[in-house]
Amino acid sequence: SSGINAEYGEDLERRKKSQAPPEDDVVECDQQNQDLEHTYTKHLETLNQMFAELDDRRKQRDVPDYLCGKISFEIMKEPVITPSGVTYERSDLEEHLQRVGHFDPLTRVALKREKLIPNLAMKEVIEDFLENNPWAEYY
Repeated sequence: SSGINAEYGEDLERRKKSQAPPEDDVVECDQQNQDLEHTYTKHLETLNQMFAELDDRRKQRDVPDYLCGKISFEIMKEPVITPSGVTYERSDLEEHLQRVGHFDPLTRVALKREKLIPNLAMKEVIEDFLENNPWAEYY
């Protein structure tokens, strides 16, 4: 963003020089320059704020653990909750139930596929996170 700041400053000076000064009216010329500087300063502040927000977003490249499945550790696409209150990715848990046994992998409590409930609140949180962090789709 420092390159943009420099370009913006150079453009401001060019604009000041290109203004035709009113005949013998130094006060009006100074006022025009002040107005121009004020406008440029506001625009530059807005640009710098936008770049700062973008930098902050780029730095936050961590996916919160609660959005990831407890089996695959990937972002859940179809979260389900077990009767014991643990949330898993549906496909991972169903594979566990089929291959390993009919029990919750974390609590070891007996569990059947029919007892899984879609975790709609978690799904909404994940969708919101992915909407605000498109890079996470490929995490």
